Amino acid sequence: MLDLSQARLTTLAVHKVGNKVKNQGVVASHELFPLEEETMVDLLEDFFLKPFRAEEFFKFSHPSDLGMNEVYTYCKRLFQESREDFVDTSVHILNHLYDQAMHPQIKPGELFVAHFRECEVDGVTLEAIGLFKTENKDVFLRITDEDNKLNLLAEQGINIRKLDKGCLVFKTFEDDGFSVMMVDKGSEESQYWRDDFLRVTRIQDDSFQTQSFLSMTKDFCEDVFGREQDKKEQVVFLNNAIDYFQHNDSFDVETFKDEVIKTPEYKEQFDLFRQEAEPNYNINPDEGFAISKFAVRQMKRQFKNLIKLDSELEIRFIGKDIEAISEQVERGFDAQRGMFFYKLYFNEEIS
Repeated sequence: MLDLSQARLTTLAVHKVGNKVKNQGVVASHELFPLEEETMVDLLEDFFLKPFRAEEFFKFSHPSDLGMNEVYTYCKRLFQESREDFVDTSVHILNHLYDQAMHPQIKPGELFVAHFRECEVDGVTLEAIGLFKTENKDVFLRITDEDNKLNLLAEQGINIRKLDKGCLVFKTFEDDGFSVMMVDKGSEESQYWRDDFLRVTRIQDDSFQTQSFLSMTKDFCEDVFGREQDKKEQVVFLNNAIDYFQHNDSFDVETFKDEVIKTPEYKEQFDLFRQEAEPNYNINPDEGFAISKFAVRQMKRQFKNLIKLDSELEIRFIGKDIEAISEQVERGFDAQRGMFFYKLYFNEEIS
């Protein structure tokens, strides 16, 4: 669990970074940003920390040697160094970020390198290093009053409710790559923040196990179960899987198969699918794990209670008992029209 309500910003360096492909360069600050004004500090803490509400933890990695991960090495320095050395190390991070900006769609922006105290993770109070990049600018209206005459000025600036990219590096598990949380609202083609700049991988904790097993279940439903069952049965299957995770605190694979998969034929197919798929998902559900309710909520968004038809019609299942609701929907084939159909049963139209 994460609690940043008492976190305090102690040190901050601010720089500008451009796109290296476009030779936009960097602007490095040589002094720390002053944090004497309480109102400004409160705004910055809210801007930097509010987006971190997830339970997905990462760690720094490198294919050959963790010590060769630049951001990992620089964060180790920042935790150890004095305020006087903080700016110099932050400039190294700035230059490393610029070196990774090799995609033409990567936007220039500001890089904030920060130090926080009083961050709580799983009940333990920790220090943290924050790295944040702003890219998108919004237009704001500013009103000026000159000699009782009001003027409107349009100005571009950073929207403090929209952090584009960020990470928090907590001072724990240092030898294993620290414990890292990440925000990235960039597009797929410019996901250099995680893969090239930070070089982080998911920590295989309960949240990871929950999310990965549900992803594998979804793939089984589409690739195996869906070869023999129609879309209605697939909706019911996935809803039963979500229900299992919502109503249990710990995962047991045999209980899951009994409550969700049910029939011996599909249980056998599921076990075969797992044997091939589990190495790709980096999970071992036979050992069991505590179910992460946050991960279940995240995955539920991908499990659509919806049947899309090629006739520009959709059937959406709404309610708590999807399996019972599905009994009011029948699928068939009209030989005269040469088309499939769904028959819906209801008592009255309510809107």
